[in-house]
Amino acid sequence: MRLLAAAMTLTAALLVGASVAMGADVGANDDSAKHSQDGGLGLYTDMASLGLRQTVIGVRFVPSESVVIQDKALLDRVIENATAPGLRVVLAIYPYPPKEIQAGIGSPSLFASYVGVLASIYPQVKQFVSGNEPNQPAFWLPQFDSAGANASAPAFGPYLAAAYDTLNAVDPEISVIGVGLSPRGNDRPGAKNNISTSPVRFLRALGTWYRKSGRTRPLMDAFSFHPYPNAATDPLERGYAWPNAGFVNLDRIKQALWDAFHGTAQPTTVDGLRLHLDEVGWQVDTSGRPGYQGLENVPVTDELTQASIYGRLIRQAACDPDIREVSFFGFQDDGLRKGFQAGLRRADGSARPAAAAVQAAIVEMQGGCAGAVTEWTPGEEVVGAAVAVGALASAVTARIAAGEDARALVCVRDLDGVFLVETRPRCRAAQIRGLRPANVAVRAPTRAGGPVEVTVELAAEANLARRTLLVQNAVLTRRP
Repeated sequence: MRLLAAAMTLTAALLVGASVAMGADVGANDDSAKHSQDGGLGLYTDMASLGLRQTVIGVRFVPSESVVIQDKALLDRVIENATAPGLRVVLAIYPYPPKEIQAGIGSPSLFASYVGVLASIYPQVKQFVSGNEPNQPAFWLPQFDSAGANASAPAFGPYLAAAYDTLNAVDPEISVIGVGLSPRGNDRPGAKNNISTSPVRFLRALGTWYRKSGRTRPLMDAFSFHPYPNAATDPLERGYAWPNAGFVNLDRIKQALWDAFHGTAQPTTVDGLRLHLDEVGWQVDTSGRPGYQGLENVPVTDELTQASIYGRLIRQAACDPDIREVSFFGFQDDGLRKGFQAGLRRADGSARPAAAAVQAAIVEMQGGCAGAVTEWTPGEEVVGAAVAVGALASAVTARIAAGEDARALVCVRDLDGVFLVETRPRCRAAQIRGLRPANVAVRAPTRAGGPVEVTVELAAEANLARRTLLVQNAVLTRRP
């Protein structure tokens, strides 16, 4: 009877869970309210009327002015005006400018003190994003050290840790949202411009620093990611090639988080870490519209396409239980085309089709996911592992490919036990760069041609426990 009762309870829980709304809260990341005449009250009222739940407001920590709360008078006003119509305020705090970070003017303790003061001044704010795109040179310098190894992640890690500890000391109810990671990076220390780190490799470096630090507390309660498209003309379904990632590549980010932190005090999405997509948007054509100045700086999409993408993005996010919040970057355009025009309202305040599309999607998702729920579990093997083997009289060549950075060990073993001079397998190690196939040759001295077994063991660079074993047979040709 006890087993039957337990089974009935579990079944009831599953049925209830199936009907519970899973939709992520939707909001907007918009700093323009700080400078509006009414302190953003009209803007925030419009946000709430569409069903938006939160607004993300950026706050800079300037190391050379570490005791100055930037734009405090404006923050006082907009935070009050945002909460009036019921919006949740999220403060995104980050060190700036990057040249001061590079010069060593700032420090994790100064940053943490600054964040702690903000939390004390605004006790109504319960969510703080710590950091903003530290994998980009526009927000963190340097990205690499003189040897070409990533430098931004191990330098940013102590900032993240100090802010977490301070915010938890001020108010344990505060949710610390970490990183604010950019979706792209070129991983090229010698690049002529935009020397940056891809999100997957940044997380790998952050995890390496964290494990070496000996820290026994988390770095964050949730993870902030900015899944912008690679181009504004891209459809929602088009993501990035590894190691970059967009909205449709969130499994890549989840895997990178798990590889970096599993088995530590820092949770991953497997054990409760939730994703905040704090900046996302598709720029649209503003030609012929009043209130805009300058020329478009990138190719843009049209308003109807943007509306369709925004609606589908909300619906898909609702079916991913790991996504907690989605915030579009810009609720209303600022009118300067050299900036970013992706808002739900145009510069003159008129509504784009995206406003109605977002509102409709929010209402629809109040009932929960309408499609298949996105379920993700950590991978156990190397992504995209493949090998093609070629054989000559004295060597075997393995062309190895992987969808991520990996270590390879190629071994050749005599199947007949007759023709190899050495009875033990001959092996050679190699490093495989993600998406760049490499040829690995293993010399195999022979008395005569014959069959060999070629084994390729691959281990993911991000997590050496993820392994793939590939086995192929080949025939060494006879020497003339």
